[in-house]
This record gives sequence, C-alpha cells and structure tokens, in this order.
Amino acid sequence: MQGIFKNYSLKQAIRSEIEEDIGFLVRYLPGVLGFLLRYLTYKLLFGKIKSIPYIYPGVRFVYMKRIFLGNRVLINSNTYIYAKGEIEVGDNVLISPNCSIVAGDHNIALNCPIIEQPSKVDKIVIGTDCWIGANSVVVGGVTISEGSVIGAGSVVTRDTEPYSINVGVPARKIGKRK
Repeated sequence: MQGIFKNYSLKQAIRSEIEEDIGFLVRYLPGVLGFLLRYLTYKLLFGKIKSIPYIYPGVRFVYMKRIFLGNRVLINSNTYIYAKGEIEVGDNVLISPNCSIVAGDHNIALNCPIIEQPSKVDKIVIGTDCWIGANSVVVGGVTISEGSVIGAGSVVTRDTEPYSINVGVPARKIGKRK
C-alpha cells in the first residue's frame, strides 16, 4: 500500500475518489436536468469556470480543482481530462468526442519499478478559439496556441503555432487557418 501512495498524498487520493463518486452521479444524466446538474457540480469542484460550459454526458474529469475553463467551452462525449498538472482552457474552445487531455505522467528510470516512479506534472494550455478533433490526445507541457485546429486522431506532443492546422502522430503543422 505504501508504494501506491508514494506519488499521491492520502488527501489527494480521497479527494479524487470523492470527485469520481460525485462525477459518476452526474456524468451520464441526460437532458436539461443532466446539463444543469453537471454545470452546478463542476462549478463547485473546478478551479474556475467563467461561463456555463456545454459538457456533454460521459465526460470524465480527474483533479477537477486544477481545471480552469474560459467562456463558451464545449466538451463532447467520452472525453477524458486528467489535470494533475493543471489544465487551462481559453474562450470559444471546442473539444470533440473521445479526446484525452492528460496533464500528468510518470518517469521511466530503470532504478525502481514503474509503479514507484515519481510523477511528472506539466500544465496544458488550450488557447482561445481552438478546436481539438475527435479521438485526439494532448499530453502535458503542451500549449495549443490561439486559433489552432488539431485534426481528428492526432497526438499533440509539442506546442502549436497560432492559427495553425495540426494533424498526425505526433501532430505537425500542415497549414494555417485563413
């Protein structure tokens, strides 16, 4: 048991479990009631929400107090957002279905087992007016610059340029928005 909590304080583990329990209760509720209950729950648990986001049913959040949402944010179904390293989302952002946005990782040194490796936490910033396509992955330490588009199925491992179109594994710039 000691090895499991090496990277997480007991307080973090308990808070995460409570967040998961509460999140589970509202995550799949359909209709207007579900929309309102998700908003009220996330308003209490997130670091900050500037306006009412449209969070579809089935979105899962971990480390909610480290999530900061701007105005007019839409997060589509089955997206997973893990904010151990903090996640900041700007205004007018669209996150398509089945995305993974993960601001936390583990080291991989050979001197100790993987489960005991120290955690790495790197902030993710998603700028204003961005669109992240379906089934994309965004890893920690990345800034998706203002106006960027991430093509479906892409893996974002480095910062993007403003108003760029990025696709692939790893994502690379293929053009600019016009």
